[in-house]
Amino acid sequence: MSASFGHSCCAVISIPMRGEDNSRCPLDGWHALGLMSGTSVDGLDVASVCFKQDPQTLAWSFTMNAFATLPYPEALRDQLWHAMTLGAEDLMRLDTAWAEWTAEEVEAWMNRVEVSKPHVVGSHGHTVFHRPDEGWTCQIGHGAVLHAHLGVPVVSDLRSLDVATGGQGAPLVPLADQMLFGHWDVALNLGGFANLSMDNATGTRVAWDVGPANLLLNRLVQTVGLDMDRDGAMAAEGSILPDLLKSWQALPFHVQTAPKSLGREWLEQKVWPHAEQALQAHSLNDVLATAVAYASWAVARDVPIGSRVLVTGGGACNPTLMAALRQATLDRDVTWHVPEETLVHGKEALVFAWLGLLRWLGQPNALPSVTGARMATSGGALWGVGPRGL
Repeated sequence: MSASFGHSCCAVISIPMRGEDNSRCPLDGWHALGLMSGTSVDGLDVASVCFKQDPQTLAWSFTMNAFATLPYPEALRDQLWHAMTLGAEDLMRLDTAWAEWTAEEVEAWMNRVEVSKPHVVGSHGHTVFHRPDEGWTCQIGHGAVLHAHLGVPVVSDLRSLDVATGGQGAPLVPLADQMLFGHWDVALNLGGFANLSMDNATGTRVAWDVGPANLLLNRLVQTVGLDMDRDGAMAAEGSILPDLLKSWQALPFHVQTAPKSLGREWLEQKVWPHAEQALQAHSLNDVLATAVAYASWAVARDVPIGSRVLVTGGGACNPTLMAALRQATLDRDVTWHVPEETLVHGKEALVFAWLGLLRWLGQPNALPSVTGARMATSGGALWGVGPRGL
């Protein structure tokens, strides 16, 4: 499935880097591959995308040529879920194993769907730890291994440079929200965590994580051996637990000012203990209903009145969660738009293809107004050659 979108806006500021070239866009565009493994460990999202930049306005547009979610084998999925508990050597083995599995599966997928060989691959990898307050973040998925197997330039470790310059290293997607999807007032991603992206009153792009979404919902149903609450059916049968909801809403994160971001360790340490306690006295359906109310509250409180909101991520396909969002904003004239399924599930992989391309071209790929970094940077480790073959 292909989808073309364009948006004219201010150009991305270019920072030339030695050995790389900000040359004009080829007539048929730059072909990039994006790889994204989310905190929910649902599978590997892969997007083949053609990007074009107008030589006069420098506005970007794209065509998504193909998208898929490649399911993880059960053993690898289990390793990824427990990665934060591994010792150093086992984590390094997983770093390589993920890249080897990914390279093999992606190459087979590219052959099946017959997409063009990419100029560059942008790989987010899989987040194990995210500690920007301590000056570090960890996404596994060795870029050198991907490059060696795929034979094309690979950009990985896209968050670390922003963290090193004082930023959160997240969210990174808002640059694309501004440049590729700027015709929407707000972009909402309902992934493992929910995050919002929008322009503030001065026209500066701001974004932040607001709270847990699919990661909490999936974590709850895993207690009974399920992967997910499909369509939010179990949550729809439950009743909201006021005390549990208040305990989550009272977490200090919710009164912090942006920029701010979340990692799975925050959920495990701050959110999950309240859920565990509630499960001892209440039904799973009631705790799920409360988790949906919590997620919708965290999102709705920060969405401006009258906004047109683009909603992507797996949570956009959860009718119970979407109904809760609409109910929470009934008096605020908010329009929630869920696009075609390819964009719902493939937006983050598409964006990391573009962020990898920007790094390859030597252009900034993180917004300091969003992350809090001291400067705009072109982040990511580049494995292989740049556009000039250097």
